[in-house]
Amino acid sequence: MEYILLEKEINNLLTAAIRKCGNINDAEDLTQETLLCAISYLSKGNKIDNLRAWLITVLSHKWNDLLRKRYNQNVISLGEGFDIAYEDEDLINIGLVDEAEEIRKEVSYLAKIYREVIVKHYMYGKSVSEIADELNIPIGTVKSRLHGGREQMKKGLTQMEKYNSQSYNPIRLLINNSGNNGLNREPNSLIQGDLLAQNILWLAYDSPKTVEEISRLIGVPTAYIEPVIDKLVNGELMKKVGSRYYTDFIIFTLEEKEQYIPSQISFVKEYFNNIWTPIGQGIRKLKEKEYYKRMTFDEKNSLEMYFAFNCLDYGIYDILSRSLYERVGFPYRKDGGRWIAFGEVHFKDFSPMDHLPYMMHLYSGERQYRINNYANSKILQLSVYGAEGFPDYPYNRSRDYTFLKSTDEIDEIIMKLMYILKYDISPESVGFNEEYLKAIPHLLKCKILRVENGRTIPNVPIINKEEYNDLCNLLNEAKSNLVNDKVLEELLFIFCKDKKTNIPSHLTSVPQQKQFQYSSNAILFSTIREAISKGELYDGNYDDDTEKVNQHPCPMFLVIE
Repeated sequence: MEYILLEKEINNLLTAAIRKCGNINDAEDLTQETLLCAISYLSKGNKIDNLRAWLITVLSHKWNDLLRKRYNQNVISLGEGFDIAYEDEDLINIGLVDEAEEIRKEVSYLAKIYREVIVKHYMYGKSVSEIADELNIPIGTVKSRLHGGREQMKKGLTQMEKYNSQSYNPIRLLINNSGNNGLNREPNSLIQGDLLAQNILWLAYDSPKTVEEISRLIGVPTAYIEPVIDKLVNGELMKKVGSRYYTDFIIFTLEEKEQYIPSQISFVKEYFNNIWTPIGQGIRKLKEKEYYKRMTFDEKNSLEMYFAFNCLDYGIYDILSRSLYERVGFPYRKDGGRWIAFGEVHFKDFSPMDHLPYMMHLYSGERQYRINNYANSKILQLSVYGAEGFPDYPYNRSRDYTFLKSTDEIDEIIMKLMYILKYDISPESVGFNEEYLKAIPHLLKCKILRVENGRTIPNVPIINKEEYNDLCNLLNEAKSNLVNDKVLEELLFIFCKDKKTNIPSHLTSVPQQKQFQYSSNAILFSTIREAISKGELYDGNYDDDTEKVNQHPCPMFLVIE
């Protein structure tokens, strides 16, 4: 009812404002400001007995405030803008202090184009023409933005707060990717340690949102939101459509990642022979090779484990990309990489014990790192899988060497370290930072290194370029036999076809392979464990002398030429 009465007073207010201002533009602004004050006051449940007299009084005070700013007279400042003259006790008594606070909050939620003109006009008392000159935009655009800003503020003042739970209970988001990282480890580095960026991405996942909507939901002023969104758009993790932004990659919950694991374990147990036969045949051929026969027990186990991981990783993907979804092509990115991102959201602190099925089947795809002409070598090339599903010491994560940042950096350092240890080269002579030698105790624990005759040497398979080519031929043959098994292809298709993760309807850039990713994510480790239980692979079965932790063979080998 009060708002209807307000509308009836607009013409009277505008007439009074014109008499004071002498021009229609300033009069409209003064009228809008007065109405904004009234809406704020009424929205708090207050009553106004004589509405017309109240409005005229407020309009007069607003006009006096404007004059004081123009002529630099003293005012009592309530913060950034919306100052109140020191003698305005009546207005203070009716709650104008609270009003000013609410108005300042609404200003903080405005997008930059509205916020900057509102602040310049009302905080600094600049005219429309002055703002137009400063921003190099037409006067009409300034008026339009002032009007738009005021309308958004009025809407905000008449609504209750709409904070999302993320304003007080933020989620945590992890980003992984397929393909090659950017020059600065993008995309993960775009959000690593940035809780604000992580929560913005999650808020803009279900539907596109404006900056103002994100700002209100998360309870953070837009001035802090805008640069983060710009970073995420430039980093190609978000897209803009009109005035709205959305997260441009698939995000999985832990429940979505875990839901099909039990059925995958059952599938592997039932059809293990179909999956393992070509892999087992390949490993038997590998065991006949001279380079395999010269290896130590640990080295043989590592190479066999790598062989199985490689066949399963590429083989299952090739089968499903032929029957269920198109093969993924990695787009070129502005950061120099070629990648497709996918995320994982945690709604509370992550506890591995609460998600053992997921942790036991966790692995990362093959990584290859190559260096040409290092020291006396022509080629150094490390090939490795991240076998996180084994409950052992991960070689690439340790408190013993926190000076190593990224996985790529760790792989490069460890590859160089194994080379100089194998050939007993002085670290100083090849410019190897001796600080990295601190990694040795952890790598011994991980069985990546061993002590022999008083020397620390590599404990992983090392082969030359010719032997590497032969190994690749064996792998290609085994994978070809696996992929061309039509019975297995049909079994996998039937099993996976109804296990697609749903995504928001506006998200069109996500490859189907990512949507089906967790229909088959546990098949690799389920097959590895089944092979171990049947004696086809060896799981290590050796204990650390002090902590009694089983350490499995790392799927890894090093090429030195």
